[in-house]
Amino acid sequence: MKYLARVGAAAGITLALSACGTLYKLDVTAYNDPNAQLGDTYVLLSGSPDLHVNSPEFERYAAQVERVLAEKGYRRVPGDALDDASLGIYIAAGISDPGKRYHQVSRGIYEPSDYTSGIAVPRSGGNNSGGSGGTGGVGGGQQNQVMPPVPEHAPEQLAGYETDAFATTVYTKHLNLIAIDLQQYLKDVAETGRARAVPKEIWSVDVETTGTPSDLGEVIPVMLVAGEPYIAASTDDVVEVRLNGTDRRIATVKGDR
Repeated sequence: MKYLARVGAAAGITLALSACGTLYKLDVTAYNDPNAQLGDTYVLLSGSPDLHVNSPEFERYAAQVERVLAEKGYRRVPGDALDDASLGIYIAAGISDPGKRYHQVSRGIYEPSDYTSGIAVPRSGGNNSGGSGGTGGVGGGQQNQVMPPVPEHAPEQLAGYETDAFATTVYTKHLNLIAIDLQQYLKDVAETGRARAVPKEIWSVDVETTGTPSDLGEVIPVMLVAGEPYIAASTDDVVEVRLNGTDRRIATVKGDR
């Protein structure tokens, strides 16, 4: 019965977590050049070798980035209209190999407590030590004590603790958006060649999270929502952001709303 109760409790916790959605903990860092005075038009570029600009995966991420940047006042232009864009924004995303995260859960063990009433009930009997004339009263002789029966539902007391250890498979996901001065970069490429031209970074946002979801595409919208407040801003240190998977902003970024 204890085992069944334990399994039932674990199943209840799992169902409760599923109903509430996955809780994500994300680390965000951001940089912004305060002296940059550029427009709000941009093209999206791939910052990952395995993320081709013509792939369905890139287009899905690009559409989600576009929704987030539109909220910040930016306007996307087609990738073949480079002269109309003041910014080139690189999208880089990746996922690690599976790793392990170890956990310990402790719970109390309860056992029925010793039941005592604290009241002695004398049992009738003869006078065992007798003075003269003892006839079966209580008198000063030794008494037999009777304790009340233990009730069917005796109270329980904490007897100790039991610890279970288990591991879950986790993956580290990261998303990086880097905005560069596109027109200056194109000018440098024309003058010095692509190998010598160095893009000038205007702002960047980096988001990282480690958890059980193994689908990078599932987590990209979550990372975009976490990073959105820090676009074109700077953080002095890593900012920890917590998001529930049911947050309506995530559905908006996905295009479900």
